[in-house]
Amino acid sequence: MVPDIINNISRSSIIPFIIILTLLSIGILIPILSILIFGVILAYYVRYICRYIQPYVKYKSLAVFLGMIILAIPIILLLYFTFSQFISIAGSLFGSLQQAASANNLDTTQLNQAIKNLGLAPNITQTMVDTIKSWITQSISTVASYTISIISSIPGLAAQLLILIFSTFYFARDGEKVIQYVKDVVPEKDKHFYQQVFDSADDVLKSIIVGNVIPAVILGILSGVIYYFLGYPYVILLAILSGIAMFIPVIGPWIVYGAIGLFSMLMGNTLQGVLVIIFGWIIETSTDFYIRPRISVQYSEIHPLIFLLGFIYGAVTMGLPGLFIGPLILGITYAAYKVYQKEKLKEKEENKPVYNE
Repeated sequence: MVPDIINNISRSSIIPFIIILTLLSIGILIPILSILIFGVILAYYVRYICRYIQPYVKYKSLAVFLGMIILAIPIILLLYFTFSQFISIAGSLFGSLQQAASANNLDTTQLNQAIKNLGLAPNITQTMVDTIKSWITQSISTVASYTISIISSIPGLAAQLLILIFSTFYFARDGEKVIQYVKDVVPEKDKHFYQQVFDSADDVLKSIIVGNVIPAVILGILSGVIYYFLGYPYVILLAILSGIAMFIPVIGPWIVYGAIGLFSMLMGNTLQGVLVIIFGWIIETSTDFYIRPRISVQYSEIHPLIFLLGFIYGAVTMGLPGLFIGPLILGITYAAYKVYQKEKLKEKEENKPVYNE
C-alpha cells in the first residue's frame, strides 16, 4: 500500500520534500557540522593508509581501525611533546608565578640590565621596563584565565572528539556507499562534470598534506636542529611552534625566529640572536622556494590564493578543523567553476558552425 502511494507522488513533490528534510537535518547538525566535515577529510587520509593495510588484514573494519591509529600516532606525539614542554616550563616558573601575580613584586633585575645595555636615556629605560612588566603580568593573567576556560570545556571537547573518531571511522569504512549513491542520483549527462570536480577535490586534499603539512614538518625539524646547536632551551617546543607558524600567512615562522632573536639580543646574547635570525631566514627561504615547489609540483593547478584564503578564514570561522575544511571547500568551488568553464567552451566548439568552401 505504502509503495503505491509513494509511486503516485510526482517527482516535483518528492524533491521539495527531500530538500526540506535535508535542511532540517543540517539545522540539527550545525553545532557539529565542522567536526563531521573534518571527519570526512580525515577519513580520506585513513582510506589512503588502508590501501596498504587491506591486503594483510582480513576485515575491513580492522584495517580502518589500524589506519586511524597510524594517522593518530604523529598527532598524539606532537601533542605529548608540546604539553610536556609546556609543563616543564610551568614547573620551572612556578616559583616566580606568585611574584608575577603582582606587578609590584615581579623581579625585573635581568630585564633592567638588558634594557640599560641598549644605552637609552634613564626615563626611557624606566618606561620600557614598566611597560614590559605590565605586559608580563597581563599575559600571565590571560594565560591563567585561558587555561581555566580550557579545563571547563573538557566535557564538550571530549564529546566533539568522540564524534570525530566515529565519523572518521564510518566515513572511511563506508565511503564507497556515499560515492555510489552520488553516482546513482546524478544524471548521466552530468557525471563527467562531477567526476572532474571529485578529481579536483582529491588534488586539494593531497595538496594540503604535500604542499603544506610536509614542508611545515621539514621546517620544524631543521629549526629544531638550529635551536639545539645554538644552545636554546626547550628545543622541541620551539621546533613545533616554528613548524605550526608556517601556516600563518605572510608572517610565517618569522613570528618565532624574530621573537627568539630579539629576546636573545635583549638578554645580551647578540651573536645568538643574529645567528637564529640568519639561519631561520635560510631555512624558511629554502622550504618556501625550493622544497615546497619540488614536492607539490604535480598539484600546481590549485591556485595558491585558494590555500591562503582557506587557511585564514577557515580557521577564523571553524577553528582548527577550518585549516583543512577552508581550503577544501574553496578548492572544490574553484575547481567547479573551472570545469564548468571547460564544459561550456567544449560545447561552443562542438556547436560551432562549419563553413564549406
